Amino acid sequence: MSDHPSPAHATSPVLTTESISDSLLDALDEQQLDELARRISTRRFARVEVQLLAALRADSAALHRDGLTDHPEPVTHITFSTHDNDYDPVCWDLNAVTRHESGAKTPVDYSGTDVEGVLRDYSSFTSPVAGSRLVVDLSTGQFTVRGAWEPA
Repeated sequence: MSDHPSPAHATSPVLTTESISDSLLDALDEQQLDELARRISTRRFARVEVQLLAALRADSAALHRDGLTDHPEPVTHITFSTHDNDYDPVCWDLNAVTRHESGAKTPVDYSGTDVEGVLRDYSSFTSPVAGSRLVVDLSTGQFTVRGAWEPA
């Protein structure tokens, strides 16, 4: 183990000290601020996507292990539709459909699970359009958004 702190640990006090971080940000021009904001958003989105995939894989493994699905085969894909009401922005719904290796499907409600909070964060980054579907391939980790007009 090194005696030197990692770069993240070395800079965290700087980033939490408002006067220092504000003076650093004030020194940046508009283009540099835009680039910094883009990079931060890109990294944050990547982390949320990794967290969501991990939560879905863990939950699907537990459902399969505990026999809580309608079919004995492992889950390979999960499809979320959108939730829309008059008060909240469109987001990915907590009620989803899992697809098993055999092609069979099982409805799943992710309310109260680890998936719930991460899916909310994911919705804020993806800004889904009403009627869209999000398909997560648990094998490859690929996230695909399909419009309402595209086949399932």
